[in-house]
Amino acid sequence: MRFRVAVAVLLTAACAPQGVGTTIPGTIPATIPGGLGFTVVEVLDGDSIRVHLGAVVEEVRILGVNAPEAGECWADEARDALAGMANGAVTVVGDARDQFGRLLAYLYDGAEILNLRLVEAGAAIATSAEHRLAAEFLAAEEVAFGSGIGMWAPNACGPAAPAGITIDELVFDAPGADQENPNGEYVAIGNAGAPIDLTGWVLRDESSVHRFGFPDGFVLGTGEAVIVRSGCGEASPGTLFWCADGSVWNNDGDQALLLDRYGNIVARLRY
Repeated sequence: MRFRVAVAVLLTAACAPQGVGTTIPGTIPATIPGGLGFTVVEVLDGDSIRVHLGAVVEEVRILGVNAPEAGECWADEARDALAGMANGAVTVVGDARDQFGRLLAYLYDGAEILNLRLVEAGAAIATSAEHRLAAEFLAAEEVAFGSGIGMWAPNACGPAAPAGITIDELVFDAPGADQENPNGEYVAIGNAGAPIDLTGWVLRDESSVHRFGFPDGFVLGTGEAVIVRSGCGEASPGTLFWCADGSVWNNDGDQALLLDRYGNIVARLRY
């Protein structure tokens, strides 16, 4: 079955004030549902820390969020935000592990969930993967995005891009088996503004594992659109090819982010 998403969300040109978004009423548990108290050893980045309980040292990957990677726009600010929140003892709730052996967990400071606070502060995106507080995290991201907070500010890491660039369509479920038909999934990007050189621009998924860099000198003219297909092929003015290793977009939920050459998020589409 083929599904389409054709709703684009574009950052406004105005830069909203920086700060922490409003907590959504009624979503924070009054008590912590189990867990152990750990002392923070080191904040590694915006979504992972090292903690210890006695002689045991664990690396914790914060559940349900994804912060910018080192060297990316807002990476330092995300790490500093987490360091400011987790600056002593934290309660770790969760015992699952990822493929690297890290604990996947909620972090609590008292009754506050630090995972959620990072999303509210625009220091991390909420991932689409299911977990107990996924709905709260996604709602908090919408508030942060709509307010232009943190990484969602149009000029977060450099001059804001000209208005008019949008993600117009995303086909995430290719006909047939996704792995056998990567070109059946694609993203369509349009330009209702002045011609713009997309050299250095990046299209990525929410995990940041999949990234497509636009070719040097690629210009998208006024009223033009370009389709970025996930597979390989011969590029033309209206079609580019990611040539990814298999499919890019998760069928059970994902987010497309379009970044300019400074790393500012210019357009976003979640499905």
